[in-house]
Amino acid sequence: MHCPRVRSPRAGSLAAVLSCAVVAAVLLSPTLPSSADEKDRLEQEQREVQQDQKAAAEDLEHSSAGLRKASATYAAARKKLDQAQTRLDELNAKLVEVQAAHTKLEAELAEQKLLLAEAKRELAEGQAEVKAQREEMRDAILTRFTGGDPRLAQAAALLSGGSLEDLMRQQTYVDAASAGQDATLQRMEATETMLVVREGEVQEATDAIAAKEKKARELVAEVDSLRDQAAAAHAEMSTLADQAATAKQSAEAARAADAAELRKLESEESALRTKIRSLASAGSGSDRNVGSVGGLFGPPVTDTYVTSPYGIRKHPIYGYVSLHNGTDFSAPCGRPLLAVDSGQIISTSYSSVWGNRLHLYLGKVNGHSYTAVYNHISSYAKSSGTVGRGETVAYAGTTGWSTGCHLHFTILRDGTPVDPAPLLG
Repeated sequence: MHCPRVRSPRAGSLAAVLSCAVVAAVLLSPTLPSSADEKDRLEQEQREVQQDQKAAAEDLEHSSAGLRKASATYAAARKKLDQAQTRLDELNAKLVEVQAAHTKLEAELAEQKLLLAEAKRELAEGQAEVKAQREEMRDAILTRFTGGDPRLAQAAALLSGGSLEDLMRQQTYVDAASAGQDATLQRMEATETMLVVREGEVQEATDAIAAKEKKARELVAEVDSLRDQAAAAHAEMSTLADQAATAKQSAEAARAADAAELRKLESEESALRTKIRSLASAGSGSDRNVGSVGGLFGPPVTDTYVTSPYGIRKHPIYGYVSLHNGTDFSAPCGRPLLAVDSGQIISTSYSSVWGNRLHLYLGKVNGHSYTAVYNHISSYAKSSGTVGRGETVAYAGTTGWSTGCHLHFTILRDGTPVDPAPLLG
């Protein structure tokens, strides 16, 4: 399993590394580590990540203010563009959702209208049937009153001395007529009851259709609103894309300008190396033999601490891997910068990269020439001549590619940067 080292100060890097570390420990260990061991390991990993983040932040200042500003502008433009894209995606997704809901509602509305039409047809049929039954009852009643009451005819037959068969036959006719009227009445009552039910169904269907039509209108309005918002978001994206493109061009131009300054600086450094070699060849200063050079030189500034050590790292803006060719010390602006040993000031100059700088030639030790370089200084205490160990040569500042007052201190051995830490006492 491979877990890359994080070299960026972005938020979330620590969490990513810690998560990766935990997974690696579980997968690769034959047995789970103790909680104490795991805690120690994670704390160590956390310290390493914090150091990486700190180093990356320090590296970031080793670029021009123009590039930092252009890069920040481009990053902000990209962030806004990404946010606009997210908003547009959300709007489009919502638009699809609402359109689907509207389509579904339209289908339900069509089905509801069919049900309403069927209910109305059945209602009309019921109303016609009730009308017919009422007319039938009316005819029966009229017949009774105009054609004579069958029970009166039965009484007349009895008084006239008719036979028993005639009397029973007459009773049968009366019963049949009465039963028929009762059946017609019951059928009419049942039909009228169903008619009430049908009327209720028609009203319910009508209300349901009205509600769905209202919802359909609301969905149509929402679709129109979402389309307008999506169009506005798309227009905003176009504007932001143009801004991001412009910001990117500015960042690239600033990066190119920085690259040109670095090439110019390399030319200046080459000239200084030539001067140092000339001094060494001319035997300027004595050649001391001291055995070990560890702790040979004094501190370049007092009451300080290291903010960024010497070492190889990847630049967070340029992307290349390069040497951080010195040690950065915390130093408030105006703090005295001290000669780490007796020597000769061979150069005071200004570089857009390093700001005001001073080269102090320290002579030869064990056959090698040593030069101390002070960068980003605000002003000089001395600009030429010889100085003694511990003497103030300049004052800390933040000139050149710098985001805050500090000292970038370099030791050159035979004109080549080396780690100052082992040499400082």
